[in-house]
Amino acid sequence: MKLLKKQAFIFAAIFTLMASYVLPYLHHASAAENYITVAQAIANNTGKATVKGYIVAHTKGNKSYNFNAPFNDDFNFAIADSPTEKDITKLLPVQLSSGYRAEFGLMTNPGNIGKQVFVTGSLETYFTVPGLKSPTAISFTDGSDPGDPGDPGDPGNPPVPTDGIKISAIQGESHTSPYNGKNVTGVTGVVTFIKDGSNFYMQDPNPDNNPNTSEGILVYKKTHGVKVGDLVSVDGLVKEWVLEGYSDMLQTDLATTEIDANVTGGKVTPHANNQELPKALVIGKDIHPPTQIVDNDQFKEFDPEEDGIDFYESIEGMRVAIENPMAVAPQRYGEVPVIAAKVEGKTYTTPGGIPITKDNMNPERLPLLFTVKDESYKVKTGDHYKGTVTGVITYTFQNYKLLTNKAELPPLVESDYKQEATNIVKNDVKLTVAAYNMENYTKADTGKTAKIAESIVGNLKSPDIVGLVEVQDNNGETAGGTAADQNYQALIDAIKKAGGPAYNWTDIEPVNNQDGGAPNGNIRVGFIYNPDRVALKQGTKGGSTQAVGYENGSLTLNPGRIDPTNAAFSSSRKPLAAEFTFKGEDVIVIANHFNSKGGDQPIFGKNQPPVLGSEAKRVQIASIVNRFIKDVKSKNADANVVVLGDLNDFEFSNPLTALKGNELTNLIEKVPAPERFTYSYQGNSQVLDHLLVSNNLANRSEIDIVHLNSPFTPMHGRVSDHDPVIAQIDLKAEVTPPGPKELDLTIMHVNDTHANVEQYPKLTTAVNEVRAQKPNALLVDAGDVFSGTLYFNQYLGKADLGFMNDLRYDAMTFGNHEFDKTSEILADFIKETKFPILSANVNVTKDPVLGPLFKNEISTAPEGGNIYPAIIKTINGEKVGIFGLTTEDTTFLANPSKQIVFENAVEKAKETVAALQAEGINKIVVLSHLGYGPDQELAKAVDGIDIIVGGHTHTKLAKPVIIEKAEPTVIVQANEYLKYLGVVDVTFNKEGVITAHNGKLLDINTYAADKEAQAKVDELKKPLDELKKTVIGSSKVFLDGERNNVRYKETNLGNLITDSMAERANDILKNNTVIAMQNGGGIRASIPEGDVTLGHIHTVMPFANLLVTLDLSGQEIWDALEHSVSKAADGAGQFMQVSGIQFKYDPNKPAYKRVWEVKVKTADGFKPIDLKATYSVATNAFVADGGDGFTMFKKAKDEGRIHELLIVDYEILTDYIANNSPASPKVEDRIIAAEEIKSGWVEIDGAWYYLDKDGKKVTGWLELDGKTYYLDPTTGARKTGYIVVDDVSYSIEANGIVKDGWLKKNGKVYYVDADGNTLTGFAKVIGKNYYFNNRGELQTSWFKVKGKEYYSNTDGELQFGWQEIEGKLYYFDADGIMQTGWLELSGKRYYLDNKGELQTGWVKIKGQWYFFDENGVLQIEVPKGNGKAV
Repeated sequence: MKLLKKQAFIFAAIFTLMASYVLPYLHHASAAENYITVAQAIANNTGKATVKGYIVAHTKGNKSYNFNAPFNDDFNFAIADSPTEKDITKLLPVQLSSGYRAEFGLMTNPGNIGKQVFVTGSLETYFTVPGLKSPTAISFTDGSDPGDPGDPGDPGNPPVPTDGIKISAIQGESHTSPYNGKNVTGVTGVVTFIKDGSNFYMQDPNPDNNPNTSEGILVYKKTHGVKVGDLVSVDGLVKEWVLEGYSDMLQTDLATTEIDANVTGGKVTPHANNQELPKALVIGKDIHPPTQIVDNDQFKEFDPEEDGIDFYESIEGMRVAIENPMAVAPQRYGEVPVIAAKVEGKTYTTPGGIPITKDNMNPERLPLLFTVKDESYKVKTGDHYKGTVTGVITYTFQNYKLLTNKAELPPLVESDYKQEATNIVKNDVKLTVAAYNMENYTKADTGKTAKIAESIVGNLKSPDIVGLVEVQDNNGETAGGTAADQNYQALIDAIKKAGGPAYNWTDIEPVNNQDGGAPNGNIRVGFIYNPDRVALKQGTKGGSTQAVGYENGSLTLNPGRIDPTNAAFSSSRKPLAAEFTFKGEDVIVIANHFNSKGGDQPIFGKNQPPVLGSEAKRVQIASIVNRFIKDVKSKNADANVVVLGDLNDFEFSNPLTALKGNELTNLIEKVPAPERFTYSYQGNSQVLDHLLVSNNLANRSEIDIVHLNSPFTPMHGRVSDHDPVIAQIDLKAEVTPPGPKELDLTIMHVNDTHANVEQYPKLTTAVNEVRAQKPNALLVDAGDVFSGTLYFNQYLGKADLGFMNDLRYDAMTFGNHEFDKTSEILADFIKETKFPILSANVNVTKDPVLGPLFKNEISTAPEGGNIYPAIIKTINGEKVGIFGLTTEDTTFLANPSKQIVFENAVEKAKETVAALQAEGINKIVVLSHLGYGPDQELAKAVDGIDIIVGGHTHTKLAKPVIIEKAEPTVIVQANEYLKYLGVVDVTFNKEGVITAHNGKLLDINTYAADKEAQAKVDELKKPLDELKKTVIGSSKVFLDGERNNVRYKETNLGNLITDSMAERANDILKNNTVIAMQNGGGIRASIPEGDVTLGHIHTVMPFANLLVTLDLSGQEIWDALEHSVSKAADGAGQFMQVSGIQFKYDPNKPAYKRVWEVKVKTADGFKPIDLKATYSVATNAFVADGGDGFTMFKKAKDEGRIHELLIVDYEILTDYIANNSPASPKVEDRIIAAEEIKSGWVEIDGAWYYLDKDGKKVTGWLELDGKTYYLDPTTGARKTGYIVVDDVSYSIEANGIVKDGWLKKNGKVYYVDADGNTLTGFAKVIGKNYYFNNRGELQTSWFKVKGKEYYSNTDGELQFGWQEIEGKLYYFDADGIMQTGWLELSGKRYYLDNKGELQTGWVKIKGQWYFFDENGVLQIEVPKGNGKAV
């Protein structure tokens, strides 16, 4: 999402706004005189402009410059305001298109460094920084300055300061102004909002176009006297000031940047009034607030696009508008929280609120803050404004807000949402229990008493038991006793008056002022119950400090407080347990009011992530209550327990997890997400009020949250700030008849965890949460625990195993990586497992180490430390068979011993299913490390398999996949690396057929780390720093993995990585894989020259991507390379490093039209790519799945054109360096950024030219594809019409093709020119020499003309120079005449006899002997005599 914060103003609008005093020198007309500086071009990098600056550098890459010759190319230069500037933040890179390179390119003209230029072009991002592209004019200056801008303006107003610092510079790209504590002068802006007589907001009318810096600011000046629309300048002290908040605001809240103009020397100077206000940025159109993240980097990076807290800071003090905003919570404290629009994919509550989730606190919500507070303003959740609300962004009381004037609001449109009544249909044989926080209830408020009573009768339908929260004593908040009997009775009387039953009540009075809440109020929890339906079981009522227990099937005190003297309950309410009897069944109900969230830091606070200061105490309280329930259940497993009340925390919070333990189910989690809220705080809907039941009641209970308070204001009839919760519970357990029955089975599953040990603390929390709801859930692993991180190198699987044992895994199957090491290492792992290893097709019986661990039986009581083909588990009385399968490819994917046999998975599956069925098992689960594709084939091939828990291919199946057949098979797989915990729920009928299923992946990273597990990880991690020092090889050269380089150009490390990928892929597949592609974003560091360590490797490649190959067409490869370089100047991670390819691209062309040459490595060298051919390309699984935008790879994957080799990238690189040390890779011109060399026909200014392979114009005659053309010998332009060349006339068609003048007749060949003349004699036709006799017949072979011998080849072309004819060598001069006698050429002498034949060896010429070598060159001259050499 591009943040569109600043709007570029049209120059004419600026001129109108600032007429005569801002730009008084508009009469200057030349482009150079209307220039801007480099600093201005950087600050306001949009639109077109002329920039003046000094050429100081060449831009090598993103934020990388070369200040000294030699320079790499002529494609750009960088300018600055100073000829000696070296600060790269003050440089403006300028693109040089082809027309400017000859004069201004630095490779050609290194002497241009230091020269001053004017450049006109488009101000936009270039090399990821403010730059100038597409120049339309460049010229050197004469060194002079355009001069004095002229008259400062109308003397009637003070001139606007031209040297004042801009508001955006004061705000900066941070939550703290870079000018904090400094005095500033001449800060200019238009007044946009008056907060009060001492505070106003102003905004720069000429924005800097940096989306990260605000253009608005708060000014503090007592009796400032300014009005909206005034143009002012301000002198003062910049401060970061916390405006308004709670008592701890200085420790928790964000500060607002302001200019204090009250300081000595401070002033506000008006310059003009009635100015046009800067355009308000419209949320949802001009700007888009993040909707997921408040902050994820502890303020380390200022990222308004991702972090909500940074987004609002980037527009602090600016004019902002919301069109038709919708209230997401009722008005409270005079504020109305709103959103601009609903976000697709988000859940919203039924009235229109926005609920929190574990990983989303809804940063897009924005409270409307009014200058005049009005708590009687009637707005409820779901109402909306019909029109636009405009204001300025401010911050008070823990939140960014839109400060506006209530009087200027558009009309409010009320939603038709009404207060709810419960949807539970009462059943006389079932118990109804409710929880109701009555918000400091006292009888003194008779109106409230009546309304609560009416809601209990009318909205809750008179529950049998109501746990009441926040009941004050009879005196309310005045001093006195602590009894509350009168309050209870007043409420009971009002209920009866409203038509309800005559309730009884019970509670235990607190010790005065010991339970928190308002002083002297003595709030507590208590019960009212309908004696016509339930009875308080007989027992002794407890005292304020007496602790209740459970003995002999009953509470020891009834009611009684749970551990009331425990320090955890200091200044907090004590849980109250009461035992009731309903239709012969006992039920313990525990009412709670946990300590408040006071002390928790705000979501939009100065500390990120917020510290939840109150949480630890709630966890303690929750643990105390859970221990009490554990004790009850240990003594009476069938005990019925209900826990209810205001727990002051969310369903996914740590206190609720602690409270649930393994004993309780929170019924709130059954409420549909749009209905799941009981409270609204700062615009977020959330659950604070809960109702939990012991697990034995979970499936016999229904729940409803009755929304009659939290979405409304008191003006709508709200009587509390909490919604009540009600449940109906069947206390009588059904008696299940003997024999086959249905089974609900839950399986938690992981796969391909690959030693990601640091995920186990969060996995622990997730597993515990699932087990708390589903105590009988199985936990299994589908293989590949081994290999992948340094934890495996150090601990050989034992680090993982410790956690797996702690988590009580039920079973695991082998993955291929379990066989990476020796059988001894695997056996050591297996021996320490507290769960069985399952494999039906890995035959280890002949392996001397693993064989003794194999038990050839289907065990009903499997033991850890053993390998079984299959086991039987009993779940809720039903037997479930489980067996394992491992890919047969392990033989070459890993390093198993030769004695281990990987048998056919399908055949062994059929055998194992038959064996289980013979045992009477009709519910069968497979732990499969075959891969997602083979799993589907397995399901189709083998009947009787109900669930396949898969692994090996690291597939992320967000939902189960069903293979439909008579007995369907459910397939699940949970991605990789413990990123997810898979949970699949199935229902079997009596015949063992799945009739219902559901499944999901729980994102492990959204869970809090278990503290004990985290402590173990911290200990395990300590030795790894030493392990990282392990040397695996060496390099003779620096291996370049710098971010700015691997995302922009070829590097030697990129070459090394891709070479390793291609080699490994080819080693496995043996399919001539020579091409490899690695996205630059996956290369994270360089490696220095010298020793290479494991630490280096893991730093370079931290993502653990897997190797795959794709079968791609040449066109798809070309398309991928186009995508690779489409954002090269921006440093995007999609830039590919390559092996087996050479390609060239023009960075100045439009994206996706840049690549102009691709060659592929072959046995005969690099050859042009065949766009229709298929190539095997090695790459990583991330981009193969479409990562970084490689959709063409994703298409190939989805079409099955993929081989998943499942080897992690850093292992491949480690092995390659180890086997090729010392490494010394080079940059080899695999990737070249250069202007395209065009070839072939091109049209230029209406004329056609032909360019050769080097891009040069061809002149003269051109033979092409059987056609003849003539190109002007000077310009190269293609000729048409009638021409005469070498005294021969030609006729040329409009398309440039020369009409054929050759004529064959009676076996003779003639040439007829354009004038109809038949050529005779010597003639040069289409650039070639011929001879036609006097009859016009073309001569071939030997012929004589005027006594001279000539020779033409079979095509009639006259021959020149040396020619071999019928095995003899002849020489023909420049006229084609055959030579005889002595011939001297290039200092060498030859002799040709009277027939013209070249002589070799000894030759006697005119009585004297000569010797000529085999090439006819004279060697020895011998005088006359006996013929012997002298």
